[in-house]
Amino acid sequence: MMRAAVFHGGRDIRIEEMAIPLPGPGEVLVRVGAAGVCGSDVLAFRGQGPWQHSPGKPGRDGHELAGEIAALGSGVTGLAVGQRVAVEPKHLIACGQCPPCRNGRSHLCRRRGYVGDVHVTSEGFAEYDLAPAERVHVLPDSVSLAAGAVLDCYACGVHTYNLVQTPAGSRAVVLGSGTMGLTMGQVLRAHGVRVLLTGTAKEFLDLALEAGAADEVAFAHDAREKIEDFTEGKGADLVVDAVAIPNVTLQQAIESVAEGSPVCVLGVYPTPPRIEPHVAYVREVSIHWSNSYGPGAYAEALDLVATNRVQADPLITHRFPLDRIVEAFTAADEKERSLAMKVLIEP
Repeated sequence: MMRAAVFHGGRDIRIEEMAIPLPGPGEVLVRVGAAGVCGSDVLAFRGQGPWQHSPGKPGRDGHELAGEIAALGSGVTGLAVGQRVAVEPKHLIACGQCPPCRNGRSHLCRRRGYVGDVHVTSEGFAEYDLAPAERVHVLPDSVSLAAGAVLDCYACGVHTYNLVQTPAGSRAVVLGSGTMGLTMGQVLRAHGVRVLLTGTAKEFLDLALEAGAADEVAFAHDAREKIEDFTEGKGADLVVDAVAIPNVTLQQAIESVAEGSPVCVLGVYPTPPRIEPHVAYVREVSIHWSNSYGPGAYAEALDLVATNRVQADPLITHRFPLDRIVEAFTAADEKERSLAMKVLIEP
């Protein structure tokens, strides 16, 4: 038997006992060492966003995970029991047949996350989880399990960078000093882009500088002048909205970017944002929406961490055992009280 968190909607999370699953053909059983609390998980905890469970339809979650291989299903080759691995989440499984899949954009698959008629997701908030063998990435000795659990965040940043391909020497503004903002800043700087990162908490802005996520930082409430100075009055070559505050940050991004340059939305808006489109129109601002990540981004993220081009461990501020998962989610939800950056569950 194993223990696992079951989500009954909002803040109702219960630790329940259930049988350890057996790996089928092509599957790997992972003993979970660390699972990250994602911003999308926090939205559901608040009762917001599209990822909801309910008392009548409880479910399990935890798509940022790393651990140790405990068992192999039939037909699995190239992996061994005892190897330390990170798991690319199952909700990105694609059909392989639809136009986005055929065009190399499987993260936009029309049947993403479905195996047959069953919607699947990684369930890392548990002592064990099953993963398809092709979604398991062996970790080098230099990468901790905790850092492996953050690879999903870095992969999102890699995908955002790949969408816009901002050249080295460019100046980018990242709005938001949470985990996605800091991992995005690190990815950009790893590619030679100068970064100004904004936020509302001094502690997180200080961490951004310490963790190499920014060249300069600014408080969000007075960022306009700092952005003007940072970009020498030209506007940013790229603005990434990594916090998605409705009716605030997308408009700020549009007003901060240079004429003809891109804005990329990495954060998830809980409600539809309103903007003044005339500003975007006059300046021919292109707005990109960064939806998770495409093929190869997870492996690219692992390479960035393994080669020390980005620093994952400084971002991990809070760790909780499985039976304190509600406390962990509360810390992730109330960041300015708890000063939590990345929160991990360590079963």
